[in-house]
Amino acid sequence: MERSNRGITRRRAIALAAALALIFGGYSIRLFQIQIVDGDEYADLASRSASTEVPISASRGEILDTYMRPMAVNRTSFSVVFDGAFFPRGSGEEEQRQQNTIILTLTNLLAENGEEWSDTLPVTEETPFEFKEGRDNSIATLKSTLRMAEYATAEQCMDALAERYHLTGYSQAEQRTIAGVRYEMELREFSLNNPFTFSSDISEDTYNWILENSSRFPGVNVQTTPVREYVSQDIAAHLIGTVGPIYAEEYEALREKGYLLNDIVGKSGIESALEESLRGQNGVSTIRKDSDGNVTEKTVTTAPVPGDTVVLTLDSSLQEAAQDALANQIATLRAQAEGSNGQDVKSGAVVLLDVKTGGVLVCATWPNYNLSTYNADYNELIADPDKPLFNRALNGTFAIGSTMKPGVALAALTEGIINADSRPVSCVPALGKSRGTYTYYADSGYAPTCLGIHGRSNVIYALQESCNVFFYDVGRMLGIDKMNEYSALYGLGQKTGIEVGEAEGILAGPAYRQTLGLVWNPGDTCSAAIGQSDNAFTPIQLAAYAMTIANDGVRYKTHLVQSVISYDGVETAVEPEVAATAAFSQAAIDAVRQGMRQVMTDGTAMWAFRNASYAAAGKTGTAEAGNGGSDHGTFIAYAPYDDPEVAIAVVLENGTSRPATQVAKTVLDAYFESKDAGVAPTPEGELLP
Repeated sequence: MERSNRGITRRRAIALAAALALIFGGYSIRLFQIQIVDGDEYADLASRSASTEVPISASRGEILDTYMRPMAVNRTSFSVVFDGAFFPRGSGEEEQRQQNTIILTLTNLLAENGEEWSDTLPVTEETPFEFKEGRDNSIATLKSTLRMAEYATAEQCMDALAERYHLTGYSQAEQRTIAGVRYEMELREFSLNNPFTFSSDISEDTYNWILENSSRFPGVNVQTTPVREYVSQDIAAHLIGTVGPIYAEEYEALREKGYLLNDIVGKSGIESALEESLRGQNGVSTIRKDSDGNVTEKTVTTAPVPGDTVVLTLDSSLQEAAQDALANQIATLRAQAEGSNGQDVKSGAVVLLDVKTGGVLVCATWPNYNLSTYNADYNELIADPDKPLFNRALNGTFAIGSTMKPGVALAALTEGIINADSRPVSCVPALGKSRGTYTYYADSGYAPTCLGIHGRSNVIYALQESCNVFFYDVGRMLGIDKMNEYSALYGLGQKTGIEVGEAEGILAGPAYRQTLGLVWNPGDTCSAAIGQSDNAFTPIQLAAYAMTIANDGVRYKTHLVQSVISYDGVETAVEPEVAATAAFSQAAIDAVRQGMRQVMTDGTAMWAFRNASYAAAGKTGTAEAGNGGSDHGTFIAYAPYDDPEVAIAVVLENGTSRPATQVAKTVLDAYFESKDAGVAPTPEGELLP
């Protein structure tokens, strides 16, 4: 029995030894393969123990005018970038001191050279520290980041930043400088895979100095980068718009679209509206590091794709001519003696549309600003009482005066309320009056007057001479609801569709009065018929209205973008889009057009247009401003009269009618002169749909 047990034990030991030998043999073979056969490969893998992907910014697409003339382009410049792979990191006192020393040295250098760096901290640079005006969202973000109470002061926030970034021992001015950069780095999530652009567009001298002293600044790189350059400068500045860094409060929405906090994004104008096309696609660079954290390799794994080119309908030469015409006219008015009519002019705008497409050829506003110096001038622009950053052409709303009359006439003629020969009322003075007086509501105390005495006019003569009494009566018969129904078809009180944003305007009527808690009276309809009452429209709406008349009732959606050209050369054109169609009777069209033509040949605009080299149809307007100043001057027109190509609208805030008419004449002259030279916005023979 004992012998039998010993045999079993021996067999088990032998089996176990064999198994162990087999296992160790297998490991030995595998170890031999790893160390000898594949040793080089595994050594390489071991040295590449970590890899990180870093984005490469794509070049932004260019913005060109309709004739492919550049307005916003990119130029090669130099930027200072902090590289997370080498920049001092860590929370220790030594690492913090190194970061602060690098930042202060660089900011001192840039300040000496008149250059800027990334700093959006909403705290003033001077003591006593205060929050910057108009930065409410940024201030809220700062307090949230620092875990400060809503009522915390700027001084308290600066104290918290000084503690957060180890700034004890620095002067207050130095603390503000360093904290501004450190806070910006934090906002932009500076890390190994997210470099921080400390400064863009530095000079070559600064670039060379940093290169020569690179050993003093670990992790600080100077590299060539594309920088936005606005070659158009002050031409169409409001339309082209601006770019800028992504603010923390914007990032949540942009993160889902693939943006990084270090990216540049369109802030206004076409730069913002066409951001998706202009931005391009970032590339990827892969950084490999060994187990000691040393960078062993850096390769471009995905090349960046530049953004698309955006071609505008805008004619930059005409735009410049329009801006000059506005600026010169306003300067002339302001140079008059104090108290002169129009001397208090506040602003102006002119819009010129291609009537066959709705394309915006000109969209000028005064006052203006220069895109190339926008950042440097920003504080001055904000403080300017003339508010140059506000685009009156798209967002200013004004009473339009007698330019309302052609639309009222078209509605009344189409509805059969009057015909071309109707003479519904006589424009003669009432007892004690020196001007024509409308007496329909005289018993209730409402007896508005005309600017002249016109007797019994038909609609053509009433347009030519701008007879208020005629249109008071036509407006009364038409009624405010029907008047507004047609006005909406013209685009008045409606957004016209332009890509960069616009105001909606106000259509006078009971509905709007109700929002004010006021009552609509019958006499208000008469006032609305001559472009007064609560009516307030934008200059681009006026131009769209003139386009509708020129097109026999077809109103196109206005647009600034003519086409988008991809990086590989594929062009996508923006097709004209009909926004509304008013079914005017032919008799209405013929009568109103004749009346508007006679405005230019024998009526209120005769002095400017009688000897023009082209035939135009238009309407002057004088609107009470309601602010105690001079009347607003308004003007609409289309030309040529027989085969319309363009429609124009001009508004001078407190600038009176005659100067507005002169601005329109100057711009139309420039358009037809360029056409005579062989330049036209619409190919000959192109028909309306």
